[in-house]
Amino acid sequence: MSERDRALERLREMRSLVAGIEGVDLRPLLRAIERLEQKSITIAVFGAFSAGKSSLLNALLGRPLLAVSPQPTTAAITSVRPADGGRASVRITAKSRDELWQDVRALLDALGQRASDLDDAVRLASSLSPAKFPIHLRRHVRFLKALAEGYPEMGPRMGEQWEVSLEELRDFSADEKRAAYVSQVDVWADSRLGERGFIFVDTPGVDSIHRRHTNVAFQYMREADAIVFVMYYTHAFSQADREFLLQLSGVQDVAGTNKLFSVVNAVDLAESEEELAAVLERVSQDERRLGVREPRVYPVSAQLALAARVLAANPHDEPALEMARARLGRPDFEPTRDAVMDLERRAGLAALEADLTDFCAREADRLALDLVERTRQALVRDVEALLEKLTIALTADQAARDAERAQIARARGLVEEAASSVEARALPPLARELEELLFHAGERVRFAYRDMFREAFHPGRFRLGNPQDKLREAAREFAEALGRRLEIELRTFALRAEQLAAKAAGQEAARLAEGWPVHAVPVREPDVALDLATADEVISFDEGVLAPHFRHFRSPKQFFEEGGQTAMMDAAMPAVMDQVKRKLEESGGRVAKRAEAALTESLRAFYADLATSLDALAAALDQPVDPAERDRLAAVLASLRSAAGADV
Repeated sequence: MSERDRALERLREMRSLVAGIEGVDLRPLLRAIERLEQKSITIAVFGAFSAGKSSLLNALLGRPLLAVSPQPTTAAITSVRPADGGRASVRITAKSRDELWQDVRALLDALGQRASDLDDAVRLASSLSPAKFPIHLRRHVRFLKALAEGYPEMGPRMGEQWEVSLEELRDFSADEKRAAYVSQVDVWADSRLGERGFIFVDTPGVDSIHRRHTNVAFQYMREADAIVFVMYYTHAFSQADREFLLQLSGVQDVAGTNKLFSVVNAVDLAESEEELAAVLERVSQDERRLGVREPRVYPVSAQLALAARVLAANPHDEPALEMARARLGRPDFEPTRDAVMDLERRAGLAALEADLTDFCAREADRLALDLVERTRQALVRDVEALLEKLTIALTADQAARDAERAQIARARGLVEEAASSVEARALPPLARELEELLFHAGERVRFAYRDMFREAFHPGRFRLGNPQDKLREAAREFAEALGRRLEIELRTFALRAEQLAAKAAGQEAARLAEGWPVHAVPVREPDVALDLATADEVISFDEGVLAPHFRHFRSPKQFFEEGGQTAMMDAAMPAVMDQVKRKLEESGGRVAKRAEAALTESLRAFYADLATSLDALAAALDQPVDPAERDRLAAVLASLRSAAGADV
């Protein structure tokens, strides 16, 4: 029996112990049981388009289940779950009309186009020509044109779900005019890791054109048990990669755990062991610079790994044999047992798979044990309070009852006083901490400003075309990158705001508990929940702030070799950072206000619950009590206390 199973057994035994005891809050216990009963482990796979996410997943699953080359502008979320009864099945969920219009409207805004609704956008898209737009915007146009082409067939299916076969799924993924309409694909199929409860989620590329996908990524960063980040050997660390890792490092820092496993894919392209070692070291250094404290980096060839695993099961599989020969550059390769084992070793997947499995098992065990102990302590507090209440009712004389009523009255006074002054006492410290967090967010953007500027205003952009058009194009790209960076900072800020509000609520409860006179009514720590969707707004940065400084560009040579770029960068920085500050104050201020409101609501509910419990205790003082109930509670309490670190 695994540690997780033993933890679940302990929780169920605790449920049996406290069943039927009025006054014990069973909700945390039932939530804990439900959480452990769901034995799934979610592995979210991220990476840029063409990095090899689907190839890696196929290798982990041991068969070519997913289409390897989905269209980069239309990739959907794909989950692979253990098959129910061994029968493979696929369910496709189409985007709703609102989801699709959200995507389309954002792309039209980026292209400087307007449409009144989705039907109008489809008509407009048919007339657009990619060649008339800057290179970095052409995939927006291709998506819109594919959408228009598929509208007659797929328009009526918006918001629907339907079943398809695995073969139909591959055809569907490769057909862009259909794939543009897909929101999610759920696959149920057997695999070795699936038998252990692993659910794999293939996410849209980190360089997706749809801003909605950024919110999806943020959700999986927070909720997945582990994250696999895939980079392609020949172009590791794009701007999108850096933005993703920057946001992930913030999430991990708040959560206090490192669940990132980085994969450098297609390492069979390395010219030498020295070259490969240098690439892996550079990736590790870049991750540390972006805030990943202990990088785990794995050299993998996903296609070699898939070929090895398919050939191990069936040495006569022609597609796998062709793949192996092509990747090895050896037309004479034969899938003997030793050759396939060597292929598996060279592919490097086994180390990733072993470490990932071990991490998830250890993390699941640790979380399960923590959950059991927190739940046990909460039950102990509840039963202790009930036992004290019954003891008073059974044994106390009138003087003792009067003394208890006096303590209850004193406690009521403490609650009323604390509740009446909660906003004046708890909110100012939280507001100051949140203000400081926003300041540091702005400083991080200031620190990144020059790198972001150079990435947008790079020499390659000005080799061809009208320089003024290229300046505007670079300014637009810089503004978009700055907007995305601010969105990352705001999401991390929201996580920290929730954490700080919870800390403030805990401190408020601890302050009250210090002089709390009524042990029969325990002071529990309040729950604080901040709706993190409040940070999921799109930040639009005004690219026009750079236009007055285009005067520093006279020619590419002057700009890049004679100081023009530095002059423009320095001259524009005050105006840019002023806009950054305003955006953070506006958007971050809204998040801060919601965090303050969440704290206030939590504490009001906390004090209201205490007042209700005190009233119930006062009413119970003169109620008749069965002595057997006290004995039962004493036995339950002894069992719960003895369960610390051992089976109940």
